[in-house]
Amino acid sequence: MFGSFKKLFYASAALILLPVAAQAQGNCGGLVSNGTLGTFTVKYYTNFTVLTINGVNNNINSESYILYCGSEAPETLALTTVGLSESLGKFRAPLLQVAADDTYTSTYIEISGHRDTINLLENPQNIVSPCLQQRYANQSLFAFDNSFTEWSLVNAGFLSIMNAAQQKSVWIPASVEVDPLLRAEYITAVAMFYNDGVNGQSLYDQIKAAYTNLQNDMNQIPQANRNRIAWVYYDFTASTWKLRNSAFTKGIIAAAGGISFPLTGEVPDYATLSSDDIKTILLNSQVVIDQTDFTGQPTSAKTIDAWRTRAGFESSSDLPVLQSKKVYTLDGTTNSNGVSDYNYRVAPRPDILLKDLIYVQYPTYNSTYSTIFLNTNFATGGNGAGVVLTASNCGTTKYDSGDIPVIVPQPSFTGNPTPPPALVGTGVYGGDGTNSGSSSGGSKKVSIIVPVVCVVVILGAVFAFVSFKWGKRAKEDRFIELEEEMNNEIPLH
Repeated sequence: MFGSFKKLFYASAALILLPVAAQAQGNCGGLVSNGTLGTFTVKYYTNFTVLTINGVNNNINSESYILYCGSEAPETLALTTVGLSESLGKFRAPLLQVAADDTYTSTYIEISGHRDTINLLENPQNIVSPCLQQRYANQSLFAFDNSFTEWSLVNAGFLSIMNAAQQKSVWIPASVEVDPLLRAEYITAVAMFYNDGVNGQSLYDQIKAAYTNLQNDMNQIPQANRNRIAWVYYDFTASTWKLRNSAFTKGIIAAAGGISFPLTGEVPDYATLSSDDIKTILLNSQVVIDQTDFTGQPTSAKTIDAWRTRAGFESSSDLPVLQSKKVYTLDGTTNSNGVSDYNYRVAPRPDILLKDLIYVQYPTYNSTYSTIFLNTNFATGGNGAGVVLTASNCGTTKYDSGDIPVIVPQPSFTGNPTPPPALVGTGVYGGDGTNSGSSSGGSKKVSIIVPVVCVVVILGAVFAFVSFKWGKRAKEDRFIELEEEMNNEIPLH
């Protein structure tokens, strides 16, 4: 039955791809400015537009595309005259039928307002968007297997990995080593393929405005009063904890008025943490984001008690962040298969995560808000997602561009009136070793490395004192008496 629907799609797609009446060709794609963060550039010609999408930070590649809005693609002479290669991919705007290699790329298409053009999607079981789930259930969207036949029946395929050999591919770079707002700018570039760049840029501007207003309010928090926010995960394969420390995680924590780990120096993203490291980090955190992948793990491994045990704490009373219930997982919104909305929407919608991070620190900043990416159930004993979206939520749950907030600045906001508790431990995740600190709520003093250092210092001091006295033995007959007194007063254990 499903195969017959897919054959029907192939037949209808062939008709949809037939030429239609010519459209105005000036500023094809929409008149927009170049990406301010270097994500794309645009150059307009009389009958076509050249759009170049650039990789970011750790990917210096770029790929150019020719967009045309008339019924015929520009001829070779028109391209070579202005120094363009005839081999560049040519796309007639607006696109009518497209494929996407995953829900990371499909999210950009959907946010730009062109969900209904997605007919092929790799791994459709991962869809979180309610309306795309509905289309998949209604068999108007099919699994994309990258076959020659499927490529022949679409205008373009949006991919997160560059495929220069496929003339119909469009690259949307994926990277975590970026400013949180940077990847959102690709919304404009994607919209241009639909001759809708002006709307795409407007959507990006709205997201940027919301993000910037939130960030500006958090910038008013005094440095000494800022919360320390840990972003960690447990690697079940290696049986060890690891730290997230990418440009994205550091950037969005700072935008939320927080301080990320390490507190001094630098460690790589995905750095392995020793048992002492993870204890020091968690003891010094006011908020913890846990990005552990629980795929294939038993339900018992997903509880907050199991999480605490893996971190090396016997009781919740030993860890202030558990007492305050400030540990959050990233499955605040999922589909029925447990796939997190965070994984696919955070790139074009960093404003959502920023709002979440602000709310869990300062609930009164926006008392009517409910988190979307961060799961507030985890620390309270729940082990399921916060909200599960299904096809039935299509049209009733705000999604994509429908939930871009309008943020009214709060110039009087200054965060918490007092600093967080003093640091414990030493090294890049703790204090300087002179202030072990104490946890909130009057719980007992905790220090991991300091006791060892103190023992070494005491032993060293006693050794130096004894050596000095032995050096004076020839000159002072009372040394033996003094030494016996010292040993009686300072036991070396």
